[in-house]
Amino acid sequence: MDLENKLNPAVSRRGFVGAAAAGAAALGLAACGNTGSDTKGSAAGSSSSSVEEIVADKDGFVVKAEKTDGKAPKNECIIALEGEIQNMHPMNWSDGNSGNVVYYIYDSLYAFDEDYNFVPKAADSYEVSDDACTYTFHIHEGITFEDGTPLDADAIVTNYQECIKKENGWRRRRMFIRTIDDNTEETRIDNVYKVDDDPLTVAFHLPKPYAPFMNSITQFYIVNPKVITDPDYDYGKKSAGSGPYILEEYAKGDHCSLVKNDKYWGGQKDEGEVTIDRVDFKIIPEAGSRIAALQTGEATVIYPMPTDQVATVRSAGDINMVSMPSTTMRYVTLNTNVKELSDVRVRQAMNYAFNQDEYVKVMYAGAATPATSVLPALVPGYKEQEPFAYDLDKAKSLLKEAGYEDGFEVEIIGDNSTQETKGMTFVMQQLKEVGIDVKVVPNEAATNAEIAAEPEDTTKIQMWYVNWSQSDADGFMRSLLSTAMTPPTGYNTAFWKNEEFDNELQLGNEGKTEDEQNQHYAKCQDIVWPECPWLYLASDNTLMSYKAYLTGIKYVAQGIDVIHAKLNA
Repeated sequence: MDLENKLNPAVSRRGFVGAAAAGAAALGLAACGNTGSDTKGSAAGSSSSSVEEIVADKDGFVVKAEKTDGKAPKNECIIALEGEIQNMHPMNWSDGNSGNVVYYIYDSLYAFDEDYNFVPKAADSYEVSDDACTYTFHIHEGITFEDGTPLDADAIVTNYQECIKKENGWRRRRMFIRTIDDNTEETRIDNVYKVDDDPLTVAFHLPKPYAPFMNSITQFYIVNPKVITDPDYDYGKKSAGSGPYILEEYAKGDHCSLVKNDKYWGGQKDEGEVTIDRVDFKIIPEAGSRIAALQTGEATVIYPMPTDQVATVRSAGDINMVSMPSTTMRYVTLNTNVKELSDVRVRQAMNYAFNQDEYVKVMYAGAATPATSVLPALVPGYKEQEPFAYDLDKAKSLLKEAGYEDGFEVEIIGDNSTQETKGMTFVMQQLKEVGIDVKVVPNEAATNAEIAAEPEDTTKIQMWYVNWSQSDADGFMRSLLSTAMTPPTGYNTAFWKNEEFDNELQLGNEGKTEDEQNQHYAKCQDIVWPECPWLYLASDNTLMSYKAYLTGIKYVAQGIDVIHAKLNA
C-alpha cells in the first residue's frame, strides 16, 4: 500500500509520511505459526478456528458495505468507545479518549492530518529560525471563543504561562518543562511573546533545539484566557474553546455529548463545513454490546471493533469495517522494584515464555504486529530489535539461573473491559507454562490511573497491562522509560532507570536533523530492549466499524474525526 491509497469516499487511512512505506504492509497481517525452539508445543489460550482472520484490501477495508442507501435516524453521530473519557480538562487529560473529545472543542495552532503531516489549525502558517530555536506562528484572523473573546497572541501567551505553572500541576506542562530530578527542572521554551505588537503573530523561543516541539504544539489546546486563569473552573460542566463543537453534557463513565458551535470560525478553507449537528461519545465497555448498538443504529461508529465479529458486520450489509496500522503499543509494565522482577533474567524469561504470534491471532485475529522494539514501526526513529522468540526451555533455564525454578506469584492489573481482561488472561495462561502464577485484577480505568500515579515508595503496581500511542520517539520513550518520568511525574511504572538511556534520549531531542535525532533514538532502543522493563506484546491495527450512511470519517493522531464528515439523514 502506498501513501496515495486513501480510504475513499468514506475514510482516510492513518499513516506516517516517511514512515508509512515501511509500515504499510502491516495491514491485513496473516497470523503466523509458532517460531523459535522445538519445545513450544501448543500455546495456552490458542485461537479458535471459528474466528475469521482479519484481512484488509488495498484501501484498508475489511468489510465494505453493500447497502449504501440507508438513512441516519437523526443528524447525530454516536461514537461508541470501549474505554472511559476520564478528564475534560484541555490541559490535563491523559487518556486517548479524553484527548479525542478535547480535539472537537478546542483548537491547537497546528494538528496532524491522517497522514501525519502537520496542518494548519488556528494558525495559517509558521516559520522556524535557522538555529531551530524560534518558531513564529501567524494566527488566523477572526477566531473567537464561545463567549466572543478573540483567540490571539495574547491568549496564547496567557495559555502558555498557565500551562507551565507548577502549582497547576497540569499534564501538558511536561511538554514544555523537562524534569531532571525531584529538585531540578529545565525549560524547553524560555519565552513566548507577541511579535512586533501584532495581535496575530506569536513566537516561541527555545534555549536550544527541541525535536518534538511541533508534536507538542498539536496537543497544546488553546483555552479562553478568561477561563484558563480560573483554578476552580469545571471543564466537565462547561467548555471554553473555539472549536467546531461545544460541550453539552459530560457524565463520567457513561457519555459525553457535544453540539455544533454555530459561531465556529470555520477552520481552514479546504476542510469543508461542519454539517453534523451533534456528536455523542458513549462508553460501552462490553464488546458484544458495542457491536449490537452498531447493528441497531444506536451507534454510528464503534471503536475498537471486536475482532471476532467480522462475520456479523459482513452479514449486516450496511456497515463498513476498516483496519489501519497504528502507533499503539501494547505491553505489560514490569515493576523492576518487585523482588522477582528486579532480576533482568526473570524479565527476559517472561518474554521468552510469551508467544507473540499466538497473542496476535487470539487477541486481534491477525490484525496486529508482534512488538520488535519499544516503539511501533510507524513511529519515526523506530529501530527493529532481535525478538525474544517463543522458547519455553530458554525461559525455564533463565528462571532456574535466577533462583526461581519453581516460579513465583505476581499480580497484574488492567482495565475491566472485555478486550483488556481477555489480554490479561492470555498473559496469565502463557506465564503459567513456566510456573509463574499471575493473579488477574481488572479495575475501572480511573482506579488504574490512581494506582499508576502512586510514587515509587508507595506504589502497589507489580504488572500493568496497558497501551500507549504517540507520534514521536522522544515522547514515547521519555514518557514511559526515562528516569525523570517515574510516577507521579510520568508513566514509567516499570521504575526502570538507566543513565545512558536518559543521555541518549536527551541528545536525540536536541538534534538539529532527523538523521541525528534518529541515531540517538536507535541507541535508546538498543539499550532498553534487552533490559525488558516490559513484557513486549504487539502493535495492533486500528479497527473501526461505522454505518454506511456516514461518509468522510477519518482516523487521525487525535482519534476519530467526524468534524467534516456527513450523515445521510
